[in-house]
Amino acid sequence: MKRLICFIATIATLLTGSSCHKEDITGKNLRIICEDLRPYSYVENNTLKGISADITARILDLMAVQNMKIEVTTDWPAAYNLLRTSDNVALFTTGFTADRKDQFQWVGPITMFSTGFIGLRSSGITIGSVNDAMGLSSVGVVKGYPTVTMLQERDFKNLIIYNTQKEAVTALYAGLVTSVFDESNSIRSVATVDGHDAGQLSELFTLSSVQGFIAFSKGVSPKIIESWQEKLDELKGSGFVQEVYNTYLPGVKAPGIISIYTEENPPQNYRTADGTLTGSSVEIVNAMSQEIPMNVSITIENWTDAYEQVQLAPNSMIFSTVRTPARESLFHWIGPVCRKNYCFFVNSNSTIDINIIADAKQLTAVGVPQGWASEQELKNQGFTNIHTYGTPLIVFQKLLDHTIDAAVLNDIAIPYLAEQSGHLPAEVRNELVLSYTETSLAFSLDTKDKYIQQWEQAYATVMSNGKFAEIWAKWYPEIRW
Repeated sequence: MKRLICFIATIATLLTGSSCHKEDITGKNLRIICEDLRPYSYVENNTLKGISADITARILDLMAVQNMKIEVTTDWPAAYNLLRTSDNVALFTTGFTADRKDQFQWVGPITMFSTGFIGLRSSGITIGSVNDAMGLSSVGVVKGYPTVTMLQERDFKNLIIYNTQKEAVTALYAGLVTSVFDESNSIRSVATVDGHDAGQLSELFTLSSVQGFIAFSKGVSPKIIESWQEKLDELKGSGFVQEVYNTYLPGVKAPGIISIYTEENPPQNYRTADGTLTGSSVEIVNAMSQEIPMNVSITIENWTDAYEQVQLAPNSMIFSTVRTPARESLFHWIGPVCRKNYCFFVNSNSTIDINIIADAKQLTAVGVPQGWASEQELKNQGFTNIHTYGTPLIVFQKLLDHTIDAAVLNDIAIPYLAEQSGHLPAEVRNELVLSYTETSLAFSLDTKDKYIQQWEQAYATVMSNGKFAEIWAKWYPEIRW
């Protein structure tokens, strides 16, 4: 349903209007505000469009709320301040972050914001870290956006500030800046509308990924929050939300009812050369989702960010996660879905002998993926020679190029890591088992009980009907479950 909108351009205009509050379950008395931000909410031919705008309008339709005016602003700080100080404001699309979590009430997620450095493919620039980005000649950012503060707090000296995303994108294509630091989908949308070839854009380095929600003032009735969330989940289940994504971001998977995260960790979960997500745990999760049934959208993140997101956001899950005593109370657990050994690996031609744990402590450098349970296990055992890296593939490569003396990796991953890095499994040698582990699905504590129960039943079903055994035998024919 198309809706008339009111375009707000100044803080003075934003602060006017009724603040009447009347408790109901529909939100008919809400003041709903959004930012002019493609492809999420924007004005075209005097009509409000975009992913978040269309979804919100449909929720209002399901609530039988007629002729609701959604205000559009170019002054995000003013709208955000109104959300904080008023009792009846809904603001979309708002990033769900740790510092904001308890300030507002939330319905979502509607989208995933991936913020990072975006450049042109023709530049040939590669960025492997924030430090690399600090060395760029210039980085375009937009005035008033939190992205400016993110980089200023890291002491970036190469920022060029523009008034709008359009100006920043124009500068990038004109060669006036080396990179733009912003939300990737928004930049691609702006580039397309301005007549640029968005295919030339390259995501050089992603700094953070945050889920986008509809944020409500604390004074809004919890009944409204509950009813809106139920309607959003219905829209996800019916396929409507994915249809909206197909319109504005073709080929992009919409967020599911459960936000599911994983990492690059073959053979449990990884991308093939063509970008397809696969792995033993991926297949198990997909098999479970078919039993519910539930359309799933799996986001690949570095482990540390994904692990933090699931502890932060409601209705979230991360797999495959080692279930340790320290983590036990942090999540709802379903599993196990995999069994493996963490082992010390060395180069096959190395003279290093690791017969007991004490031998490994004497090495100059032991590599391990950052945030893994094995990292904490090494720390608990008194290791002071730990070097952490973002992915197991990087750890494997650091072992082969002799940056580290030994690597702690899981044994089932070695053939896949070797293939991905252009080496043979025989080029490394398993010296000692650190620990035997099982991994499970870890759900956020504030995941709705009905969803936990659905996934528990799905796990029981795939275990009893032979589907789990079939998947396990396919991936690990020599390992008995």
